[in-house]
Amino acid sequence: MGKEQRITRIRTWFQWSLGALWFLDGLLQLQPGMFSMDMISTIMRSALSGQPMWVSQLGNWAIANMSPRIGLVNWGFAGIQLLIGILLLMKNQRWVRWGLWISIAWGLAVWIFGEGLGSILTGTATALNGAPGSVILYVWIAVMLLLPDSAWCLGRDHCWIRDGASLLWILAALQQAIPDYWTSVGLSSVFQGNLMMQPRWFGNFLSPLVSYSAKNPHFLNGMLVVLMLISGLLLLYGHRWTFWGFWLGTALLLFMWIYGQGFGGVFTGMGTDPNSAPLWWLLMLPAYLTRSDPRSKTTRNYSF
Repeated sequence: MGKEQRITRIRTWFQWSLGALWFLDGLLQLQPGMFSMDMISTIMRSALSGQPMWVSQLGNWAIANMSPRIGLVNWGFAGIQLLIGILLLMKNQRWVRWGLWISIAWGLAVWIFGEGLGSILTGTATALNGAPGSVILYVWIAVMLLLPDSAWCLGRDHCWIRDGASLLWILAALQQAIPDYWTSVGLSSVFQGNLMMQPRWFGNFLSPLVSYSAKNPHFLNGMLVVLMLISGLLLLYGHRWTFWGFWLGTALLLFMWIYGQGFGGVFTGMGTDPNSAPLWWLLMLPAYLTRSDPRSKTTRNYSF
């Protein structure tokens, strides 16, 4: 497969995946609970916990303006997300670009006012439950898709499109290494929080890990930190090591998606999206699909 074909293939996967996820988000926004104050209390207010004052003020301003007309506002939220999904699933690239720009604008608004910047300023953010926030990864992918093919220099030593997922893993390892997560209460609370509102069958499946993390926080958190760091470094190194980094990262994301993110809470009736794990996996694809390509500092004109 030629370089141009591979770029087209990756871009197509990203476009269709992003469109499908936005459309799913729009459908999830139509759940009955989203038309009640439960959306405010369960989603928006919980995102303000531990935030700096200016983030809390922005969130409270949004809550104050939404609360009196929550039903109407939610119809608008669902409509915007369904529109973005439809535009991104079209073949006409003019409409796709409109969808990408709306995705960026709407994604940033949701990240700031709805997700509290993915809790990255609270000092306790962890990738286990979705940091840095799924919607900022939507924005990241939309920006990538707006760039011309010439900017997809995946064969060079330094390429943020290819290596962005590596940086995410390294940052996730650093976040996971904070003192709070080496304690039984700190680590188990992450998994315990995932149990909230889950159906009984899923809660029974998740409960053993809550107990294990409370009894063995040093071992479990140490393993998570090391594996996150290894995955990021292997993806960054290139060649055959990327293969192992990708599949290690896939296993970690599956663990995070189930035990930390509960599939984005889609079984609770209050889930607004599948959370960050599926987006994170997409961001690893460019490195995996170009793992055999040479990366040479001397090849200045090699653009994939």
